[in-house]
Amino acid sequence: MLPPPTPLRRPTLGLKRDSSSLDTDDEAGLSSQTKRLKVAFSPKVDVRIMDDWSEKSYDLVKEEVRLGIEQHVAPGDRREDVHYAKLLQVFGQHVASDEAPSSGLLKKYLLAINARVNALGQCAELVGAVLDLAWLGRDDVFANLYVRFLMGLATAHSKYVSSIMEKLVSHFARLPASLGRLPGETPVARPTMFKRVHGAVKSLLRQVPSATAALTRVLKSEFPDDLATSRSYLQYQKHLLRVVDYLPELKAEILAVLTQRLVSIDVQVQQDLEDMEDEAEESLLQQKPRLKTTQSGLGDSDDSDEGSVSESEETMTGAEQRIRELRLKVAKMDGTMDLLFEYYTPLVQSGLKAELNDAYHQLLAHFETFILPNRTRHAQFLVFHFSQTLPEHANLFARQCLHAIFETGRSLSLRVHACAYLASFVARGSYLPTALVREIFTGLSQELESVRKRYEPTCRGPDKRSYSVYYAVAQAMLYIFCFRWRDLLLGAEVPEDGDEDLSEEDLVAEGRELAWLPGMKESMQKSIHSRLNPLKVCSPAITGEFARLALHVRFLYVFSILESNKRVRLGNVWAARSSSALSEIGRRETAMDRKLGEAHLQLEAYFPFDPYHLPRSKRWVEGDYNEWKLPAGMMPEDDEGEESSDESDEDSLLEEMEDDLPEGDAVSVSS
Repeated sequence: MLPPPTPLRRPTLGLKRDSSSLDTDDEAGLSSQTKRLKVAFSPKVDVRIMDDWSEKSYDLVKEEVRLGIEQHVAPGDRREDVHYAKLLQVFGQHVASDEAPSSGLLKKYLLAINARVNALGQCAELVGAVLDLAWLGRDDVFANLYVRFLMGLATAHSKYVSSIMEKLVSHFARLPASLGRLPGETPVARPTMFKRVHGAVKSLLRQVPSATAALTRVLKSEFPDDLATSRSYLQYQKHLLRVVDYLPELKAEILAVLTQRLVSIDVQVQQDLEDMEDEAEESLLQQKPRLKTTQSGLGDSDDSDEGSVSESEETMTGAEQRIRELRLKVAKMDGTMDLLFEYYTPLVQSGLKAELNDAYHQLLAHFETFILPNRTRHAQFLVFHFSQTLPEHANLFARQCLHAIFETGRSLSLRVHACAYLASFVARGSYLPTALVREIFTGLSQELESVRKRYEPTCRGPDKRSYSVYYAVAQAMLYIFCFRWRDLLLGAEVPEDGDEDLSEEDLVAEGRELAWLPGMKESMQKSIHSRLNPLKVCSPAITGEFARLALHVRFLYVFSILESNKRVRLGNVWAARSSSALSEIGRRETAMDRKLGEAHLQLEAYFPFDPYHLPRSKRWVEGDYNEWKLPAGMMPEDDEGEESSDESDEDSLLEEMEDDLPEGDAVSVSS
């Protein structure tokens, strides 16, 4: 405990004398002595009227600080370091303690310590105590004094800059409202406290050269982990974006960190969802979070975490705990997506030309670096949404995918992924112009024909391992056709007395032929009937839907190939190659093929822009993607009577369609 202050005594004018020395009869002498006395005040003394007569004077505080620091840094026995211990005690008192110093007294200590800031190099414990001080909930004068101390400390001792930044940035994730309701202080709102935190960071960045590098490191290291509450997780990201406003040089790095963490959670969620039933998965994704929000996103009014599902973990089973953790991840992903949609919208839609829009090019860079190499389900919708804001944006994204597909230096898995992204974007994007759809489909068709001519002479049968990119392109075309077949029409053969108001579906229903893009039908026929046999390797879900639709719109008849493919064994081609080459690795893979079946030798039906399910952020993509719908007159696959309808169609169309096959391109499959 500090020693009680010496009581202040009321000053007495004149000389102190004994009562016996006062001679009432000697009035003349007393009058003469009084005339000789003068009261003089030194101009160097700061005379104040103190509200609290028990509070220490600034001079006394300065002396305590001087003795504490000097004794601590002086060589000798630290056990005699009592004055330094008293300083630690002053700053270490809990704000709710009856013995906690008042803000007025703490101001004096701050001033005194700041005056000796150059001597704090060996006083790490004292510096730590001051950094832990609850300063955000005090008055403006105190807050300004504290920021002045931080700047002086960082300027005098660069080794403390990281510690200062860590303390400030820690408030981004968690700043309890209770810190603004200190005993004896006027309450301070959380938005005001956040403003003070960012004000301190900005002041340090202006005055301390090493502060930017320290802040960059701290922003990454202090990022909340997977166990953090959804509120603290999203609040931290919101304040990272606030840092971007006054430190634009960190913009690219901060946005990259946000995207990288988003992709990480997205991948984890997909891995967790693989073990769940489809209905449970949909219910989990569509459950709305209960976070309080404001118009600008996450509110600053309190620090509770209503995004967490339950706090009673003691009674949870292992399965219930996993569901809780998964819901927490989904809430974080949903909130992050909403935050990034809100951040990028004014930047991408600023009216700048596509080639000059840095924000959109940043999205494309993040897509290629973080999203494309991974298996995500929702993170990619950022580029999906903003690529449809302008036709030029859509063109840039499509060309980026095409470049990734046909760049031979990239890994095969990444090139196959790029095919899936391009196909899903063209198929699902509702704002893509017809001209771009046709251009992309024509380009894929030409590339498919070129690859077929290169591989078919030496091809021994369908083989995903050897021709994975070829099959990925073929599957992309089948998928695009299912969604965009209307955009691939040039028109219809209308009789002279025909009705120009008939739709494509009407013309199909009347049995009329449709005019497709030049060379499109012939190119697809050649590939489908080639030795490469893409309908065997492409996903059965895609080939089956394509076969039904192509028959309905009188484009191609491929059911006979699908039937023949049932007798084709994909592992046979690889087994023959392995046997001839005496490859031990090949024999092992062939044995694995027999064990796992053909599913892993076929392409997966992965199309990353399938419907978006996150409840809070889905408002940004509503209307962005085409829903699957059957053409008029085409029955659902599971509808009764479909099989008999297909068989009757086969009798009437098979001969007609096979007549259209180029000579020498009969069905050819390896058995």
